[in-house]
Amino acid sequence: MYTRRHLLSPIIAALVFTLVLALPFAAAAQKRGGTLKVSYGNEIANLDFHTAPGYEMMWVAMNVGCGLTNITPDGKFVGDAADSWTMSPDGLLYTFKLRKNVLFHDGTSVDAAAVKFNIERMKDPATKSGMRPFYEPVHSVEVLDPQTVQVRLKHSYAFFLHMISAYRTGLILLSPASIQKFTEADRKQGKAGAIIGCGPFKYVEWVKGSHLLMERFDKYFVSGVPYLDKVMIRVIKDPVTEMAAFKNGEVDFIASFSPEHVDTMKAQNPKANIMTGKETTPMMAAMKVTVPKDGKPMSPDRAPHPVFGDLRVRKAVGCYGIDRQEIVKIAFKGHATPWVGMAPPGTFESVNVNHLCPYDQAKAKQLLAEAGYGPSKPLTFELMTNTEKSVFSVIATVVKEQMGRIGVTANIRLVDKVSWMNSTLQDGPWDMYIEDLLSLITIDSNGYLSTAYVSSKSSAWSHPRHTDTKVDDYYDRYARELDTTKRKALAKELVEYMANNMYWNTISGSPFYMVAQPWLKGYVYNAEFEVHFDKVWLDK
Repeated sequence: MYTRRHLLSPIIAALVFTLVLALPFAAAAQKRGGTLKVSYGNEIANLDFHTAPGYEMMWVAMNVGCGLTNITPDGKFVGDAADSWTMSPDGLLYTFKLRKNVLFHDGTSVDAAAVKFNIERMKDPATKSGMRPFYEPVHSVEVLDPQTVQVRLKHSYAFFLHMISAYRTGLILLSPASIQKFTEADRKQGKAGAIIGCGPFKYVEWVKGSHLLMERFDKYFVSGVPYLDKVMIRVIKDPVTEMAAFKNGEVDFIASFSPEHVDTMKAQNPKANIMTGKETTPMMAAMKVTVPKDGKPMSPDRAPHPVFGDLRVRKAVGCYGIDRQEIVKIAFKGHATPWVGMAPPGTFESVNVNHLCPYDQAKAKQLLAEAGYGPSKPLTFELMTNTEKSVFSVIATVVKEQMGRIGVTANIRLVDKVSWMNSTLQDGPWDMYIEDLLSLITIDSNGYLSTAYVSSKSSAWSHPRHTDTKVDDYYDRYARELDTTKRKALAKELVEYMANNMYWNTISGSPFYMVAQPWLKGYVYNAEFEVHFDKVWLDK
């Protein structure tokens, strides 16, 4: 007679045998070696990770550099060079315990002194970092011992961990020895030895207009990774050429794919892994509010912009004159959300203020007439966009047509991405631009792009160049508020104020796409915030 035990024994034995057989396959699942071939649609601006603009640079920095912490797609904070951390009850003191085995690529240790050096470099006005406004709350950084560093804040800052984890690059730690040895020009140009991080890949070379090469750092502090030998990044500006290269297997990963070509990509490459998520990026129709009186770029002495310095014109053009529903239907084939507020629907504490700007041609014409424009004095302005994504030109064309309906002429100027950044960040001449500007974690995370442009307190990269310090006050109160209910109410006030004054003019959310070959494994999509290749491997 067989008991239940006798019947189960062969089954258990078989299961154990199966698991034992499976173990070597599981361990060997991630293949080591190979070169990941990545396509960028635009050139990298420069390689000083603490100052350079553009996602193209940031996605390199995240792999060459390491930080204290990172953020997961579900918003959780995880350690990077920091093994653990604590926050005091009043939110003023952060204590980070560092891992003991973290090295910079030059062999020096990532210790508390190195963390202090990097944070103080970001705070230093001489560094000219666009991230500096976010470090304003930092009072001091203290080295307690080689593996323990404390950051003391002047006041509470609800988004301190968000800031060091995911605003732009987060806090990228660079070798102090390298920073002190090489010049700013050396870093910007990518001179050999000048770009020393602590990430999974070492920087090898950047040949502008051709490629950027990274290779595995064998002493990376996470055991067993990265799997890849190298990451090769090349620039393919034309999306049709980029799709052809992908189809031919010349590209493994497209870092940013223009949404209007998604259907074509699916048809041509049915096995391609097309990744997307919540709309966290605002598609902008930004208007310049002021210009320097003396004509010198970056001058704090401002005068109203000759067109958009008048709020009535900004509201006529940007608020009532733009049909957001039509733009989404034409440019995004309906796969986006018409939006007015500065924080798109996928952003933490986002607020829907679409009711503030209904499409109303009559209201737009009325405001233009009040501002002195009409058939005898038609309004004309320049509408700038760039070649990063072809959808920008589509939107610019639709906006131009919509402007014509209210008697306004918009002359389109198309430039490359770096020229666009130089114009907008360095206070160059422009009236309005179309761009999907800065993927947002929080409303706070675009503070350095939208605070007041004044000499006493400003963001170096303030895009609209308004001088309304009430915006700064809103940002301060919002970011300092630790009570989530009160902070959400402040967020609503801030978003409404920005929309009512047209300091930040959003058209819609901007869907973000990445595309990977079926043989690319291990990549975790986290929008534009985090692009990490350490656990990527090639199954071919």
